[in-house]
Amino acid sequence: MIEIIETNRLIEQVVDKHDGFLKTFNSEFSELDGKLNAAREQTMEIKKEIGATEARITVLNEKYFLFFHQAKKQREELFSKVIEKMRSAKAPNIHDIMRISGKIEEFEKRLQNSKNIEDEEKIIVEIKKLLYDFESQARKAGLIVTGKGIVDILNEANSSHKELISLQNKPKQDTGARDKQINEIEGRHNWLKRRIESHNNAVAYWQKQKGGI
Repeated sequence: MIEIIETNRLIEQVVDKHDGFLKTFNSEFSELDGKLNAAREQTMEIKKEIGATEARITVLNEKYFLFFHQAKKQREELFSKVIEKMRSAKAPNIHDIMRISGKIEEFEKRLQNSKNIEDEEKIIVEIKKLLYDFESQARKAGLIVTGKGIVDILNEANSSHKELISLQNKPKQDTGARDKQINEIEGRHNWLKRRIESHNNAVAYWQKQKGGI
């Protein structure tokens, strides 16, 4: 009987020792678990933002050149219709329209090769002036036309280019330091997880031994 009591006390001491480790380890594990989850979520959000920005840059890089192409095509179609009508009507100022068309074509070529936003804006201003002259010359021939649709596309192209530049100039986010921090936390986190599991198994073993005495 005395031997059983002494054995139980010994087992209780062993269990108490493991419980002490578990209390310390569980406390640290819980704290690290919160930090690790928060760090992972923040990193995922940053990586999503970086991916979205890179995708937007790719789209915008193609988009504003596409707009310039659309504006050119729409302008050519408009001028072609007006010139055809002026020829049929034998309008005396048809050469003014063709002169304006030639000037706009020169500016359109410069836009397609433009990388400088300031130059681009100046070119668009010049095209707008020429389109206004075109409308005036068309009215002289009795034709009511508008270059507003072309201007709207040019403005959209310019806005897309501005957004592209703002994204390209945006400070680059680097997740390298955060990834390193996560790796460090994960190392300790995994070690604690293994130790907690080991001590829980030990407690379960000794409790079973105590019950079998």
